[in-house]
Amino acid sequence: MTASRRRLGPLLAAGVLLSGPGFAGCASATPTVPSCTSVVRLVLVAQSVPSAAYVPCVAELPTGWQVTAFRAESGRTTLSLLSDRAQGRAVQVRLTDGCDVRGATTEPARTPGGRTYLRLRGITPRYQGTLYDVFPGGCVRYAFDFARGPHIALMEGLFSAIDLVSRRQLRLDVRRELGEELDP
Repeated sequence: MTASRRRLGPLLAAGVLLSGPGFAGCASATPTVPSCTSVVRLVLVAQSVPSAAYVPCVAELPTGWQVTAFRAESGRTTLSLLSDRAQGRAVQVRLTDGCDVRGATTEPARTPGGRTYLRLRGITPRYQGTLYDVFPGGCVRYAFDFARGPHIALMEGLFSAIDLVSRRQLRLDVRRELGEELDP
């Protein structure tokens, strides 16, 4: 184990404790989610799937949206987002090392070097399906279930809420802000 990795260990352990279920449903949990400006939280996400070229983060929650759960663990990170217009149906966001996109259609890519896919399960009476951002070493899956009508604004809200940060950029940020190295 490298010296820099040993130094990041206590920081990561503290972050894992804060991301546990005790904080998942609290309104005050928003600061503990992996915001795109929180290097410590992004390190947790990056270490959960070390092969992923990108990690998901909360860019900006639109009015009426909240993060209801966040958990980073070995092999995956999960987030749940809920809009006050989604009739209690949260969007499940999950980072893993891969996804099965069979049957999905190609969409415009959201990341350089990546691909985006959409698999719809239904469009009426509800707009239901899964969106995938696939990139080297990882995949972010967004499972959604919205009522028809507000579904367009809700999908736009989802896209503005969740962004993807490259591991390369995160490495630079960790070095600059923490004076450490992100492994791998």
